[in-house]
Formats: sequence, C-alpha cells, structure tokens
Amino acid sequence: MDYIQNLISRICDRSDQLQETQTISWQALREAEQLANHAYIPVLYQYIEHEDDKERRRAALYIIAQLSRNTNDPEVIRFLIDRLKIEQDPDMITGIQQDLERGLPVPSYINVQPLLNNTLSANTNVRRSALLALKGTKNPMVEDWILQVLQRTVNEYDIYYITVLLNKIATRKSLAALKRLLEHHRHDVRSLAFATIADIEREKEVLFYARCLMRGQLKFEAMQAIYKYADENAIQAVINRITELLSRKRTGEAHHLNNDSHKTGFTDLMLGMEFLWKFRAAKAEVKKTFSWIAEKRADYLLPEEREWIQRNGAVS
Repeated sequence: MDYIQNLISRICDRSDQLQETQTISWQALREAEQLANHAYIPVLYQYIEHEDDKERRRAALYIIAQLSRNTNDPEVIRFLIDRLKIEQDPDMITGIQQDLERGLPVPSYINVQPLLNNTLSANTNVRRSALLALKGTKNPMVEDWILQVLQRTVNEYDIYYITVLLNKIATRKSLAALKRLLEHHRHDVRSLAFATIADIEREKEVLFYARCLMRGQLKFEAMQAIYKYADENAIQAVINRITELLSRKRTGEAHHLNNDSHKTGFTDLMLGMEFLWKFRAAKAEVKKTFSWIAEKRADYLLPEEREWIQRNGAVS
C-alpha cells in the first residue's frame, strides 16, 4: 500500500519540478501504465471506496484501469462502470469513461446501463466520452439503444460520435440508419457511414460501391470498399476513376491534406491500382490501363504512387 500511496501522490504532484526534463506527475503516469501486479487491484478497490479527495481518487482510478488492461482482468471494468453511478463530478465521470475507451473490451455479461444513461447526459464531455467508451462493448442492447438515441439527436457533433460508435458495433439492423447518414452534411459522418455499410454488406453491395465511384459520391470510400470487397464487375468503374484522377496533375500538398489517405496509407489511385493488379493477367483493359499510366501519365503520379508502380513492377 505504501507504494500505491506514493505513486498516487506523485501523479497528483502539481509542481514544476523536472526530473530528466519531465514533470514528476508525467513520469508517475507513465509508471502506472506499466504496472501488472494483480495484487494491487483489491488494494485500490478499498482505497477508491474510502478516499474523499477527488484528485487522489481519480489517480487511483487511472492506475486500476491500467492494471485491468495489463493483467487482462475484465472484472475491473465492472468496478469502473459501477463507479459511474457513484461519482458526481463530470470531469471524474469523463475520466473514467476515457479509461474504459482505452481499456479492455467490455464483456457482454457486464451491465453497461450506466454508460448508456450517460449518452443522454446534459454534459457534452460526459455524453461523448460515454459513446466512445461503448465502442468496445459486445452487448447487443447497445446497438438498439444507440439507434434510438440517433433518432432523437440533432446535434451534428453527437451524430458524429454516434457514427464512430456504429462503425465498431453496427449489424444489419443499423443499415437503414446508416444509409440515411449518407445524406448528412458532414463529410466525416458520410464517410464513416459508408465504410460501416461496406463492412456489413461486403460483397453484396459491389454494384452500389461502383455506382458511387462513377457518380462521384464519396469516391475515396467507394474505392476503398471496392478494393476490399469487389470482384471483376467493378473493373470498368475503377479504370474510369483512375483515368479521371490522372486527367490532370495533382499537387502533393493537396494530397497530403487528404485525411482519408492518412487513415489508410493509400491514395485512392493506389487503392484502384491494387484492385486492378489482381486482374492484370486476365483482363486486356487492365493491362492497357497500366501501360497508359506508365507511358503517358508517369509524371502525374505522386511520389508514393510512383513507389507503388516500381515496387510492383508495373513499369519496365
């Protein structure tokens, strides 16, 4: 217990004193993240139950959340969720929910009603951190609850966080809601909704992905879905998109501002070439497209696209 008390005190240290260029608190937090001694867990249960000081209790909750992850003990998750019914301070509740988001998946047998209730909180941070904490749940009631919340929500930022959650937990019962989100004015909401639909429907909606690509709707997301799930029926749509992309030179600056590319490490042109590469031996139009890129559009490629061409031997 002496060690835990000392660690909590160091986490709560607010001095500017530095040790090897880092504050005492920062170093203590990193130390807590490495703990894996299961014997500390019951000690911390008792400490949290009886500690009146909010800051020290928050430090203890942070420590026990790290222990849960490092010892693979899901019962700590039950304890943390139960604390949500006891704690009153929004910052404390938000902190616990952030710990849950970064921790182990929540087993389906654990009651997540406190988290569900907090998705309706008047406090913005409590509400949105609850949505993110639910990403790791396996409880089927979460999807039903969140779909009901979505129906009542008009706040565009809440809708974004709900879409982030659905991206992790949605099943076919969410498809109607996700398709409605394809009309949302925020691109990030539309993008996540499209990706979620693709991961649910997979090969079943290849024609839908191809139509979106040809119509210029969520083109990167459509290309990604085709890359992951489509067959040769999408070849022409991909060739058309590649031809469009290489109809003019693109600047590296414009490309590097593309968050979608950041998420995957691929530009949409690279995704298209990866897809077509699977059919290069059997489809004359694919061979023709790669020859056109090599002979007529090599100067139009971004550096990473040029590297892809060289790595795959698509250019002699």
